Amino acid sequence: MLSKLALPNRALVAALTLAAIADRADAAGGLILVDKPPAEDYTLAIGPGVAGYPQTPGSSRTKVLAVPGVDFYSSLGAFAATDTGIGWNFSHRADLQGGVRLWPVFGRSGSRSRERGLPDVGTRLGEGLFLNYAPLPSMTLQSGALAGSAYQRDGVQVEGGATVGAPIGDRVLLGLTLGATWANGPHLRSYYGVNPQASAAGGLPVYTPSSGWLDVNAQLNGELRIAERWKVSGQVVGARLVGDAGRSPVTQSRNQTIFSLTLWYQLK
Repeated sequence: MLSKLALPNRALVAALTLAAIADRADAAGGLILVDKPPAEDYTLAIGPGVAGYPQTPGSSRTKVLAVPGVDFYSSLGAFAATDTGIGWNFSHRADLQGGVRLWPVFGRSGSRSRERGLPDVGTRLGEGLFLNYAPLPSMTLQSGALAGSAYQRDGVQVEGGATVGAPIGDRVLLGLTLGATWANGPHLRSYYGVNPQASAAGGLPVYTPSSGWLDVNAQLNGELRIAERWKVSGQVVGARLVGDAGRSPVTQSRNQTIFSLTLWYQLK
């Protein structure tokens, strides 16, 4: 679930600041937008942030945490950011982004899950690919894949979507993203399945999902520049679990919400 707008010289990168958060299994940021590499040297912004997200996949409870924001881009194409992970953008074009990245796929743990008989799933380091194209200055078509989730690290998620947006005056950027996520069987069975042992321990019915659609989602992204070096960015993501994930006895709520707000200071 999850993701982010091509403007003439700057992509609108929504602050999905979840990279420092544990206890999440979905690939927050499955779709990303990265800035065009700077012409020289590097750029760096930092700042405090806050984010809210479901406690576990399918949970009806929200956890809110303080999250540090980091946004680094190298002229060579390397990037390291709270909302995109660590990676490399091989394109220097303003209308095309493509590359590889590493992104944490957080596991499931906690007493509430264990009370339901659900075993822990360890945190993984996901390996991802992304490819985005902007046919118009105000529209970006996005795609992304992330592998490495699930019990045996054989889970895969693939997401596609599109972002439209535009500046409002000189200080405000707004964008809207629509997307959908597909996941393979190992991913869905690890986070939304119930094996016989878990059923016996917690009382949930045995449930064995297969590969298919995981969610459809909509995101509202915004950025407000408040001074030459200061800006505020935020994002609200609403996702609807569908298919086997939506029907799973593990799922307490099909509606999943993520939000974030970050105050940025441009160091360079």
